[in-house]
Amino acid sequence: MAKGVSAGRFEARRVVKGTKGMARFMSKGSRCCWSFLVVVALAIASGPMAPAAPEKPGATKEKAKGKKKGGGKAPEHKSGENSPKAPPRIKKTITPPTITPAEIDSLMDKSLASSKVPLASPTTDVEFIRRAHLDLTGVPPSAEQVVGFVRTKEPDKRAKLIEYLLNTPEYSRNWAHYWRDVIQFHATNQNGNQVRYAGFEKWLAGQLAKNRPWDEIAREMMTATGETDEENAVAFQTSHEAQAVEMSGEVSRVFLGIQIQCAQCHDHPNDSWKREQFHQFAAFFAGAKIQRVGDRKAGGPQIFELVVQGRPTYKMPDKADPTKSSPVEPRFFLKPDAKPLPPGLTAEERRQIAADYVTSQDNPWFAKAFVNRVWYVLMGEGFYSPVDDMGPEREAKAPEVIDAIASQWAKGGYDIKWLFRTIMNTQAYQREIRSTYSASGKVAFAAVAPARLRSDQILDSLATVLGLPLGKPEGGGEMTKKGQAKGLAADLKDAVGKTKGGPKGGDGGRKLFNDLFGVDPSTPYDDVLGTIPQALFLMNSSQLNNAMRANPNSLLGKILTSGPDDRRALNMLYLHVLAREPTQKEIKVLHGYIARVGNRAEAYEDILWSLINSTEFITRR
Repeated sequence: MAKGVSAGRFEARRVVKGTKGMARFMSKGSRCCWSFLVVVALAIASGPMAPAAPEKPGATKEKAKGKKKGGGKAPEHKSGENSPKAPPRIKKTITPPTITPAEIDSLMDKSLASSKVPLASPTTDVEFIRRAHLDLTGVPPSAEQVVGFVRTKEPDKRAKLIEYLLNTPEYSRNWAHYWRDVIQFHATNQNGNQVRYAGFEKWLAGQLAKNRPWDEIAREMMTATGETDEENAVAFQTSHEAQAVEMSGEVSRVFLGIQIQCAQCHDHPNDSWKREQFHQFAAFFAGAKIQRVGDRKAGGPQIFELVVQGRPTYKMPDKADPTKSSPVEPRFFLKPDAKPLPPGLTAEERRQIAADYVTSQDNPWFAKAFVNRVWYVLMGEGFYSPVDDMGPEREAKAPEVIDAIASQWAKGGYDIKWLFRTIMNTQAYQREIRSTYSASGKVAFAAVAPARLRSDQILDSLATVLGLPLGKPEGGGEMTKKGQAKGLAADLKDAVGKTKGGPKGGDGGRKLFNDLFGVDPSTPYDDVLGTIPQALFLMNSSQLNNAMRANPNSLLGKILTSGPDDRRALNMLYLHVLAREPTQKEIKVLHGYIARVGNRAEAYEDILWSLINSTEFITRR
């Protein structure tokens, strides 16, 4: 690097600091009161269950062979031989959606008419391709992809790009990682043998690649049973030790967007949910447990199994005396006219009925919760915020828009790719980003809001630009080249030691990076705050700085050896790092900086360092 590099970097950074996006980092606190912790410690959440059949002597994991690997198969909903009759549920019917992107825009324009603010202009092709790539695949486009897309003259090239990206492996991996984070950041079980997140992420990526309907995926996550090393869908339940009270809160939060967990020990302080409603919902999930399976193989991890047994009696703790409790029958809190289930249903039947209620087409909150999350990621602002705190007593922005989309999506059978395709082809999605200080930026959906990239997107962007030695996300994410891997891991461990990071447990180098940069995806973007360790790592990591040098095999080295033309070199560098060309102002200032340094390689190293450390690099624009 050049002598006096700090001053040089400061000047370059001033030019390329990325004023188009405003980084909004995280400092997340709980939105729920904490008094329930004391009650949970004393309460008997579940009453006695019917005893499990004793294991036969010598029973081991070997007897479980023959199960289908790669996903937790949700059992068919069948009543037990002597079970009481469960209430009938509506049958799923599929009616192809008819709403178009243009009709969504028409509804949105009517909603925005009263604001009387000018709508943001359509985004440029350069901005659109980066946005679409990051939103769907989690990785930025290559320089060649940017140039090719801009030069293409086909009028429907944006629609074709969306369709192409939806059918890439990166799409399913990106969104599998998103849902892994949604679950893992709220997990209470830190036992890595019981909660196999890598397997869960791989399973979910497979479901998304096949475009399996969301209701089927959600049902499997709620009802799957089996061994943790084979039935990957059980991770949603094992992440909370399959405890009824934890399951009720997470099922409601993740799949319905409703925070009912604050009603666990008292009536909800902000909503109308009562304690009894919480425990009636929790009663659906009684009767599950995690147990060891067989003997540990030499050097291998212990295998666990999620089992559902018996005809459980769920008991709600007495509010005045938590050492006392009373039986409660399952009842769905979003159905005011729903009657409690008859006593005597098996644990498996209860869970299947709960999945029926949650994913049913007559339950609008299941569709709204998913639509709101997807809209939030794509637009930078949701109809409801936070995305996991919706409900009948919350007021939505542009309610007619989310109601129309969610209704059509539910009737169409919860086709995930249809939802992405439809939203991303709207004018609303393809508007420019505006600062929240501008008139259009202050009005929801008049412009697209800036958002910071997730930790895995930042890491993959660094890996793409700098050639970092990283494995595939779903394969464990271990670093490959030993020398670089150890150096980067050491830098990350040093930085993680200075901060409280993301969820515990993880997969090698990616886990360390997520500890440092990870953010709960349910956190509002405005609550996301940067940390000093994050900034110091990006600025000072020896491995990152080494990757930025103009060595013969590095990105920068190849750019500089391609020719002496600085204008061309700057264009190539910007396209690779920020997926755009530099502005005329940036070119003028950087030409002057290159001349003052007097060493072309050192000057470009400083410029690359500034681009990597710019707000724009870690911001979705």
